Amino acid sequence: PYTLCINATGVKTYANKTEAMAAFTRFRSLGFVRFNVRGPGITLSKANGLQTATALGSMAAGPVTLEGLAFSRRFNNANETMAYLDRLFAQGYRNVDVGMMQINWRVHGHRFSNVREALEPTNNLRYAVSYLLEHRQTRDWWGSVGRYHSGTSVYANRYIRNVYAMYLRIHRVSAG
Repeated sequence: PYTLCINATGVKTYANKTEAMAAFTRFRSLGFVRFNVRGPGITLSKANGLQTATALGSMAAGPVTLEGLAFSRRFNNANETMAYLDRLFAQGYRNVDVGMMQINWRVHGHRFSNVREALEPTNNLRYAVSYLLEHRQTRDWWGSVGRYHSGTSVYANRYIRNVYAMYLRIHRVSAG
């Protein structure tokens, strides 16, 4: 129940390598470990911290794009989880999926009085079920599952395929 998924930062463009290095340092302090980097003469995908720092240091002048890639953390209890969330929130980062049902705090946080409430397993599960039931009014179940992940159809459809594949494995049903 004490799991967080810290979502990708999104691709950010910086005027020069100095600005990009400052952003990289901030992202590392938040816990990001893999990066996509693009700049003059350099394109890296899923680069680790050392590779990213080396690439940024060796770049010529010009704009740089940087993206911190999503990662997950599991904690032993609510207090450890809250300490990490407090650190993220203090730096203004809110794009975090919280708890068993991975409820996105940036999108759904307003439905809870605080993040500790959202993290509590019963509340986390209750909200996820209510969300699925609410969207069941306008979609089939699989459409509701997709909407649970994203309002963007490309991402929702990818999520539906992944969940459906898990469903088939769990129930030992042949896809054919």
